[in-house]
Amino acid sequence: MNGCEPLLNTLGMARRAGRLVIGQDHVFAECKKCDLLVILANDCSSSVLRDVNAAVGRGSVKTITLDNVDRSELGRRIGVNTAQIVALQSNDGFARKVLSLQDRSDADE
Repeated sequence: MNGCEPLLNTLGMARRAGRLVIGQDHVFAECKKCDLLVILANDCSSSVLRDVNAAVGRGSVKTITLDNVDRSELGRRIGVNTAQIVALQSNDGFARKVLSLQDRSDADE
């Protein structure tokens, strides 16, 4: 969990700023409008994974799976009960920050 801490903090800030899209229906509706960075909990359902993989195939989505974060922890960190999928617009500063934090945590492993 320690490596995900700054990333989860950034997602919380994005939520408070109104930039975070939460939930499968909202994420896929937003996906039709613009390119997204989709963040998945490690225990998200197979139907969500299938839909995300289809969106990735269309080229409108980049994904990050939080290996050590389940849906209850992700939800708690962004201020909801549970969340298995959240998203940020790809051109948003929060998305760039999340990607840089993910790259940094991958290098630490």
